[in-house]
Amino acid sequence: MKRVREAVRAMLADGVDRVFPGGVAAVARGRAWLALEAVGQAQVKPVRRPMTTSTIFDLASLTKPVATATAVLQLYAGRTIDLDAPVARYVSAFGHHGAGRATVRHLLAHSSGLPAWEMLYLPAPRSAGRRGLGAQACRSIAQAVRRIGATPLHAPPGRRDEYSDLGFIILGHLVERMTGSSLAAYARRHIFEPIGMRSTRFAPPRSWRARCAATEVGNAYEQTRAAEQGLGRRFPWRRQLLRGEVHDGNAWYLGRGVAGHAGVFSTASDLVRFGRTMLRGGGVGDARVLSAAVVAEAVRDHGPARSEMRRGLGWVVKGRSMYGGRRASPSAHGHTGFTGTALLIDPSRDLIIVLLTNRVHPSATDTAINAFRPAFYDAVIEAVDG
Repeated sequence: MKRVREAVRAMLADGVDRVFPGGVAAVARGRAWLALEAVGQAQVKPVRRPMTTSTIFDLASLTKPVATATAVLQLYAGRTIDLDAPVARYVSAFGHHGAGRATVRHLLAHSSGLPAWEMLYLPAPRSAGRRGLGAQACRSIAQAVRRIGATPLHAPPGRRDEYSDLGFIILGHLVERMTGSSLAAYARRHIFEPIGMRSTRFAPPRSWRARCAATEVGNAYEQTRAAEQGLGRRFPWRRQLLRGEVHDGNAWYLGRGVAGHAGVFSTASDLVRFGRTMLRGGGVGDARVLSAAVVAEAVRDHGPARSEMRRGLGWVVKGRSMYGGRRASPSAHGHTGFTGTALLIDPSRDLIIVLLTNRVHPSATDTAINAFRPAFYDAVIEAVDG
């Protein structure tokens, strides 16, 4: 354990020097905690606050596997939905421009043909070639679903891998349609509370903010992207430091912090609990959120045959990609988040690695995290293997 803690501390210290203001990392094997370390600052502007092991992070796209995909798989396990049914069976607004052939499985595996991302709270750029409702700025998730439903696909469903926030916005809406509950309430009752993830939720209350790592100052990243497309000049952008408030613009402006692609806040310890649930076939203690068969289905490859990135159902699976570094087992799976978050689960080693950083604070322009993450995984796994 000492060797693992030293490796984690060294990598986090290197990251603080080059990549992010601060970070928290957790490593667990079986029931044993090998490391739980915090380094650097949770905030550097306008004041400095130290990072702690209980700091709460905006997970960004880790929301996809931890909340949305798990919820969809629960509906599948309960025979409420069929993974191979057209999405339009459950969300009638989704079914235009060839999307009618896209299935729930396609959305989970990012092979629906939908584009990766749009600022749905702004009008579509003129170059998008769309008219009417599809080009209008959205003010709710329901409006966004209609706009996504009118979005031309980049490829026929099942043909190409293209990571898509839009697909997971649809999936979050699907959960709400099929359960009659908000995605936030459903995830809390059926995922977070049963597992014991007490510091995990969408839209955290103000009382949590003192524990939250800061992200960007306002929506500077998205505002810049909008300006490049000639959009957003009169839009009421957030300009304050974001802390305890979701960084992603679509999640904030459309869902007030709740969306299928982003919005969950959590801690390193809670993510270890979630990772243990996956490693134990969907159960932890007396609670079971998924069956072992559904977990196995979630973490096998569902992507197009020629894709370099291997996709599970809401997860990245290692396959030919170097997502988890070079040392992770072929069975390893995980995910990352734009804000600087990551989770890797390696069943062959019974190993969970959590890396949470505030790399978008105070600016989201630096992308050094993309090289740091696999190097971090490799250093930790080398220490674990001894």
